[in-house]
Amino acid sequence: MRPLILGVMSLILLGVAGCGGGTASISAPPSPQGAALVSISLHDMPPAGVTVLSFQAMITGMALQPGNVSLLGSPATLEMTQLQAMSAYMGTISVPVGNYTGMTVTLANPRMTFLNNTGGMMGGTGMMGGGTCANGQICQLTPTMMASSVSITGSPFPVTVQANTPLNLQMDFDLMDSMQSNMSMNPVMTSTMRQPMQGSNMFDEMDDMIGQVSSVNAANNQFQMSFVQGMPAMTITVDNNTIFQHFDTIGKPNTIAGLSQGQILMVKMQLMSGGTLHAANVRFESTNPQVLDGMIVAVNSPVQFDLVVMNEAPAFQGVNIGDVVRMNLQAGTMFDIDDTDMPVSGMSFAGVPDMIVGQVVQIEPSSTLVSGTPPQLNTSHVRLMKAWVTAKVASKIDASTFTMNNLPGTFAAAGISTMQVSTSVQTEFDSVSGMGALNVGDTVSVRGPLFAGNGTPILIASKVQKR
Repeated sequence: MRPLILGVMSLILLGVAGCGGGTASISAPPSPQGAALVSISLHDMPPAGVTVLSFQAMITGMALQPGNVSLLGSPATLEMTQLQAMSAYMGTISVPVGNYTGMTVTLANPRMTFLNNTGGMMGGTGMMGGGTCANGQICQLTPTMMASSVSITGSPFPVTVQANTPLNLQMDFDLMDSMQSNMSMNPVMTSTMRQPMQGSNMFDEMDDMIGQVSSVNAANNQFQMSFVQGMPAMTITVDNNTIFQHFDTIGKPNTIAGLSQGQILMVKMQLMSGGTLHAANVRFESTNPQVLDGMIVAVNSPVQFDLVVMNEAPAFQGVNIGDVVRMNLQAGTMFDIDDTDMPVSGMSFAGVPDMIVGQVVQIEPSSTLVSGTPPQLNTSHVRLMKAWVTAKVASKIDASTFTMNNLPGTFAAAGISTMQVSTSVQTEFDSVSGMGALNVGDTVSVRGPLFAGNGTPILIASKVQKR
């Protein structure tokens, strides 16, 4: 079985911003003399066919060795499955110059939502804490941690940190190698060092970051966003290159002057080599006071579907990341596509007939949570977001289109065996130069809006990452 690597955790060495107080915030202070900035981001690489729908854990510690030099301002809880083709920024912190031979990462409170497609009952004595999960069912598990920490001593270590020379460390959490046969966990992580992207001083990009504005400092072209999924609040800078969208729909200017405390935004952020976060795009997301993002796992009827919650902004009472929630569509429910920056012309997401498992949608709750198995919410707005899929290249149709097979088990359970991926000039290719360099049999993670298509689902790729 191929590894399920969850999360790219990105950290900049040359000055990772420290945090204090009740709500941690991340910014990039000047690097003190004799120190360097370190930034960290987290990624995810699940294997094709794995049906882990949600996995989250608290990162309670992260330190360079020797010296136990802390790289984490405060504990952070991350939902990692959505990081298959994107990054999660963990911070930028100042560390002493010197030679470091490894890193220690400490984890706690793992929580998993998964689909059992093994063909039989899972669990029982000595497995899953004695709990069970029937074949074809979606179940939740709090895995036992066989070890609470993992030491990384291989590549890219040893690392030499030089004064005023930023470094970007990226960590991959290998979920499948971490999982034991009894569903307990013995964490396995690897790390890489990333250089600034060619022709820029940018280390990494964080796409589709949904959160709530906690403060705005227009005079200094900055604002701060908070995130429910356990990441610390982030201070984000804007400039004349930042694109503001959809603020005019609420009578505000499409500038930083349109931002205000409490707004729900989607931001595409760039991690710069100095440890700062720059906003490439800032999009007003909703007039509703709360939104939930999740992956569709069942379409039950023309007025009802189930999703696994991946994100919420702000926190919704009674709903946790990884929960299965049943959505009841109200009369006149609006369907739309969030990814207006993608070439989705000719694609349809206008109602329940256009919904399939694996799609990621954002909903605006219009009721309080009704308890049950699963709990239920009403909604009158469903928006198609970017999905993520890791699978194998099955064929290359033309210079911009390929198909995938060995899809995750959620698709197989719904009778979907292949998927078409459409690339364009807007597609970012990672670890592969482009379509021409992809080969049949390659494992790739793709990200983009997913459409039902005409029998074969079609994903419009914003990113293709070769594994």
